[in-house]
Amino acid sequence: MTPPPPPHAIRPGFESAIHRLREAFFSRNPSRWPLYSLPPFADILAFRALPIPSSERVAHYPDGPAMLARLRSLDAVPAASRQPDGEIDPLILFAAALSKNWEVPYSVENVATMPSDPGILGAVLGTLANPNLVHPEYAEMAVELEHAVIRQIATQTGWDPAMATGIFTQGGTFCNLYGYLLGIRKNLPLAREYGLEHGLDYRIINSQGGHYSNTTNLSLLGVNLRRKTIRIRITDDNDMDMADLERQLRACFQLGCVVPTIMLTMGTTDTFAVDQVKPVRDLCDRLCAQYEITAKPHLHVDAAVGWPLIFFLDYNFDRNPLEINESTLAGLRRNTERFRELRHADSFTVDFHKWGYVPYTSSLVMIRDRKDLAALEHDPENFSYFEKDTEGQTHLHSTIECSRGGVGVFAAATSLLHLGVEGHQLLVANALQTAGYFRHRLAQTPGVMVLAPANHGPSASFRLYDPAIVADPEAEFALEYDVLNTPDWSVRVARNNQYHRQAFLRRGKRGLYTNYVASAAHTDYDAHDRYRILPGEKAVFMNPLTRFEHIDAFIATIHG
Repeated sequence: MTPPPPPHAIRPGFESAIHRLREAFFSRNPSRWPLYSLPPFADILAFRALPIPSSERVAHYPDGPAMLARLRSLDAVPAASRQPDGEIDPLILFAAALSKNWEVPYSVENVATMPSDPGILGAVLGTLANPNLVHPEYAEMAVELEHAVIRQIATQTGWDPAMATGIFTQGGTFCNLYGYLLGIRKNLPLAREYGLEHGLDYRIINSQGGHYSNTTNLSLLGVNLRRKTIRIRITDDNDMDMADLERQLRACFQLGCVVPTIMLTMGTTDTFAVDQVKPVRDLCDRLCAQYEITAKPHLHVDAAVGWPLIFFLDYNFDRNPLEINESTLAGLRRNTERFRELRHADSFTVDFHKWGYVPYTSSLVMIRDRKDLAALEHDPENFSYFEKDTEGQTHLHSTIECSRGGVGVFAAATSLLHLGVEGHQLLVANALQTAGYFRHRLAQTPGVMVLAPANHGPSASFRLYDPAIVADPEAEFALEYDVLNTPDWSVRVARNNQYHRQAFLRRGKRGLYTNYVASAAHTDYDAHDRYRILPGEKAVFMNPLTRFEHIDAFIATIHG
């Protein structure tokens, strides 16, 4: 009898399907995508395809050092025009060819990856068309394309596409800014005219595990970060602590304090923690009823990284038609159940330029009830130079921007139409299987502690210890986690940090291009309700070209 395959092995059916997908949508093949046959594109891609370490690329580029010197000395606009001759300035080609090369399979530093071929084509079309989505007179059919993408994402999420709306904007930070602003304007309506410090007292709530834009956005809005923001504790898995959220929310309501917005995260950058939305919604409803609160908090979800899991909401996990391996299937099922709760959010962030395989930038803030945008509207008299008859066809009066380009819309729309649900499922599952194999290999390696192992996302983090000193990484991490506020504790942690940092530097870019991060993990909370951050290393396996052999090569040199 044939033994069952190892739980982390890639099944033959899946391997065949992901191979076809790579060839169709990530090959930069000019016979499939004629755009790449144009000389500038062909030349750039030919150089980027060479197996050259990033530190040596300038030296290998024709006249590379001289080109770099010229670029660094360029400080004046040419006096005369240069007539077109079918060639692009060599300096521009140099900059493009030597920009970050996401096409190499080793690039796993962060939540960014090579865009798909249809995504690139769409971005080029959007650049050529050059619409300004802020007004239909400046965009025409591009507005209809934006609406179509919004309806597609709404339907995939489980929202009513006729009731939902959205706005393509400039990155996930802007999307989260809209999330905060929607809550502020809905629950503190006088803030638009008189500012946040006029009228009712308020507190804005987010998670200690959220993206740093959770804080920078509030500073931008003029929120008093010290006195008007409550950051909720996180669990060992970096989820929002529901018990702490209830304590804080109850305290606010008891004092008659308005909570305009609660910011959740579904897929944190470093550990892929996924907050639950339905329990937060139920908690808000219960406490608002108890304290007779009519201004309910606006629930915004930063799903910039994790949003593609919505493509699995209708997946048949029992039949498993894609032949996803068993090790991945359990974690995927768990996270999909959490993403099923996304429909309970009032708004959420979508970054197509992350796990959606679309070029920078392509971001969309989704809003469940289009009526919410009325709270953002400014006086129509401020828009006197626009054509009155067409103003109601866009969100002109409600948007932050006065210019909204269409590149992100065209790129997202083209990618969605070519890849479809199954294509996105394959890409997500491939990332999760690769990350799962990485965690599996880390767990087998002396001196390695896998961080947040229950978070089965594309991000995988770890702490590295000297095997000659630390025999049991889990026990060592447990000591670090306990926050022993003694000189010995600090010395011990500093020693471990230095070992990992030096190993990372010695290893360099071998096997995988990972990233050393200052806050890969955290300790337990101390008596003052504070925790300390612990550094570590991470890899994010969104790159569709990364294979198990690249991971094996990395593990072989992990200690430098």
